[in-house]
Amino acid sequence: MITTKRITIGLLVLIAAILSGCAAFQPPMEQPVVKVTSLSLLPSQGLQQRIGVGLSISNPNGKDLSLKGISYTIGIEKFPVLSGVTSKVPVLKAYEETPVSLEVTANVLELVRLAEYFGRRGVGNQGVNYSIDAKLDFSSWLPAMRVKETGVIPLTMP
Repeated sequence: MITTKRITIGLLVLIAAILSGCAAFQPPMEQPVVKVTSLSLLPSQGLQQRIGVGLSISNPNGKDLSLKGISYTIGIEKFPVLSGVTSKVPVLKAYEETPVSLEVTANVLELVRLAEYFGRRGVGNQGVNYSIDAKLDFSSWLPAMRVKETGVIPLTMP
């Protein structure tokens, strides 16, 4: 004789199997690409120098991605000179590049170290290396993703 308790357990096991099967059929999400497109000085506040940073975030996935926020650090020649957080991020449309404007604060101590570094090494014609390390915090159904990009800021005009 089948009891109500056994039917309930059987239904729960069946539901769990169906839900785990649906997750297995979801295609893996590709990592968005973050590029720095612009830097501009903003009015300073006391000892804090604010800098506007323009980003372009490419979404290589077939569905729009909603972000709760981004935390980021931008380094110049391996010195983490700019950092910030924002929750004002537009939806990243599928297969599109989305412009994002950020306001960051400069780490004065790292800027002094960077100036000392350039004073010893000098600045060559090849340009200045930069890196961006961003944590993209998605909605609750997707885990946060870390994106690291590097590049060179040319110092000579073509």
